[in-house]
Amino acid sequence: MRRDGPSGAAWTFQPPSDPDIRAMVIAELYRHTTSGQPTWKLRAVSQGWADGLDGLARAHGVHVE
Repeated sequence: MRRDGPSGAAWTFQPPSDPDIRAMVIAELYRHTTSGQPTWKLRAVSQGWADGLDGLARAHGVHVE
């Protein structure tokens, strides 16, 4: 994942290569208000689940059968 900023700065993220990880959240893109103005922010997360999307869903409070 690569993100180039308007100032010319670049942000690059390479997730770890772990064959046991079946689902991963690499980054969060969210809207934030700064001085009354909406801006977009990008935050690196790099969190993985060996039990795939079931594990990701449970981590966010979703009941999975």
